[in-house]
Amino acid sequence: MSDPSNELGSALVVTGPATGWRMVPQPMPEPGPGAVVVRVEAATVCASDLHTLHGRRGAPCPSVLGHETVGRIVAWGTGPSPRDTAGTPLHVGDRVAWAVVAACGTCPPCRGGLPQKCLAGSKYGHEPLEGVRAWTGGFATWVLLAPGTAIVRLPEALPASLAAPASCATATAMHAWRSLGTPAGRRVVVTGAGLLGLTAAAIARQRGAAEVVVIDPDTRRHDAARAVGATASPAAPDDGGARFDLWFEASGQPAIWPSMLPRLALAARVAVVGAVFPAPAAPVDLETVVRRCLSITGIHNYAPADLAEAVAWLATLAPDHPLGDAVGAWFALDDHARALQVASTSGALRVGFRPGPTTPPRG
Repeated sequence: MSDPSNELGSALVVTGPATGWRMVPQPMPEPGPGAVVVRVEAATVCASDLHTLHGRRGAPCPSVLGHETVGRIVAWGTGPSPRDTAGTPLHVGDRVAWAVVAACGTCPPCRGGLPQKCLAGSKYGHEPLEGVRAWTGGFATWVLLAPGTAIVRLPEALPASLAAPASCATATAMHAWRSLGTPAGRRVVVTGAGLLGLTAAAIARQRGAAEVVVIDPDTRRHDAARAVGATASPAAPDDGGARFDLWFEASGQPAIWPSMLPRLALAARVAVVGAVFPAPAAPVDLETVVRRCLSITGIHNYAPADLAEAVAWLATLAPDHPLGDAVGAWFALDDHARALQVASTSGALRVGFRPGPTTPPRG
């Protein structure tokens, strides 16, 4: 078996909204103390990656995007062997996913239960291509995991189409449900039928919601919503005044608020998840919020426990679960132009990259 440190891989570098992507050679990163090197098996293109590429969201450039990634451990730096979120030692060859933020564990946000907002954190797929944070994106052969990264071991049988989004959409949905509380026996509405919204709907249905309604004006997404057990509608349905107990807002569209607030039950809970790019202010009737005792919580990313719960939940699904159909096509890294075109124009919820084998060892 060849030494992976001698293998030359490749990385897809985004140079800016106007200049696009370019391929660069990528040697295996050298892991420092406490760091872990992962060889990428698959990485999916999140909607936030598209926002960056189309200039709708600022990001450092050049950089390597990709934060929905599955891979196998190939090496680590000096110090104790890495452990997963359950405290179990990890080994070379383990198939893993990891949290979107490597956290220090000691700053005020970390101590306050918000490690995803760590003041010294490193965010995968969002860092500049420089120094120790250079190889943090999943659109590459290798990813270098920094100390403080929460790592979760993945079942071998879990398809990449379900596993890769675990470190973004699935874990974020779990965080939101932790805030919303149990959906069992309650009426749930999800606005936005992207992968995040569909995942939230699937969790609600599996956990015993009395009804799950998914609202999205794009009727192409309604079949996917119905496939995960929800009722699909282009707008809030008029069903005789019945109100929703829990609202998962994944659309990020401010115009949805005036029509949805009157549809919420007394003491309803709202998780706002989809507003992750600049948009006009939402017209929220604060009197309605107060008089109806509504609770509104902003949800951004997640804690390590949410990722572990997400993977455990995915492991209960059948390998052909409809959520896996969200990845419409897989591409090689050097076919990135076509991948971006398909992701941006086809209506696919996700496309993915499979980096494939590296080049033969050098020398």
